Amino acid sequence: MPGRQLNFSIRGEQYEKAFDAIASRFLSVVRVPRPDDYGIDAYCHILRPLDPASKTVGGAFGVQIRGPGCNLQFGGMNDKETEWKTYEIEWLRSLAVPLYLARLNTNCTRVDFYSLWPVWLVLGGSQSPFRIVCGFDDPSSSAFTLPEATKEAGHAYGDGATSFTSLGPPFLSVTQEQLSEPTFIDRAAFLMGHWVETDRMTVMRLLLRVAYCVGMYEWFTNDFDFTKPRKIKGWMAWSPVVGQNIDAIAKVFEPTITNLGVHLQHQDDVAAYKLVPALEWLEETGRLSGFGEGLLKGLRNTQSQGKSPRPTS
Repeated sequence: MPGRQLNFSIRGEQYEKAFDAIASRFLSVVRVPRPDDYGIDAYCHILRPLDPASKTVGGAFGVQIRGPGCNLQFGGMNDKETEWKTYEIEWLRSLAVPLYLARLNTNCTRVDFYSLWPVWLVLGGSQSPFRIVCGFDDPSSSAFTLPEATKEAGHAYGDGATSFTSLGPPFLSVTQEQLSEPTFIDRAAFLMGHWVETDRMTVMRLLLRVAYCVGMYEWFTNDFDFTKPRKIKGWMAWSPVVGQNIDAIAKVFEPTITNLGVHLQHQDDVAAYKLVPALEWLEETGRLSGFGEGLLKGLRNTQSQGKSPRPTS
């Protein structure tokens, strides 16, 4: 029977097919079926040559595929102004892979990649952003410096503010014509991998409630000079409220310092003794694991005897 589809649905499918056709030259693309699309349109891995006859993949990330001419927004009120879309903010916080905007031009011949790492800076600085609005620019050969996000107050939900942040120009812009050059494919894959590696640490740390991360501070489109040092932004947030976020951070800190201490202990490095006060604080607050208790006991024993930290048995 004859039927119909909404124009935006048809156009969305065209954008996604164009993304597949272009990006699949240097990425492994697994599109999410529309009934299961809750915000990520495709999961991607970076293709890497394994030998002359095969490839492997690495660096998983998600993409939202869009057309030109619109800001990207998370949160805020629904169309009827009756419900705060807090689930969009919670969804962002739940992600365990970096997220990128893949923006198609009007005739679907070019894909521009934007990192959403500035969004995670907003999430790290506010427990509950009311709305996050992301602007972005066209490809540019001029250096872009990441600005601080700005806020506009006046809402009753969350932190009551709309946060405006810029994704800048795309760090990578790709056309079919460019992908006819093997050298460009290699450079595109390497640049994508560089951003994914950096952004993954941001997502992981904030997922673990560690509001301390680094990311790109200055870039321009298709900067393939991999010999020069990148300009990096360091960022950290904290709370003056007594006890806030301490348990969450301690859950990450305890296994990290315990594993570090065991390494130093068995490598007979006296620096292991410098960790004793921190281990004792974890013990006093009931946060030290069985492994940590064993480490602390062993360090106390060897230190009291004036010995090196390596266990004798």
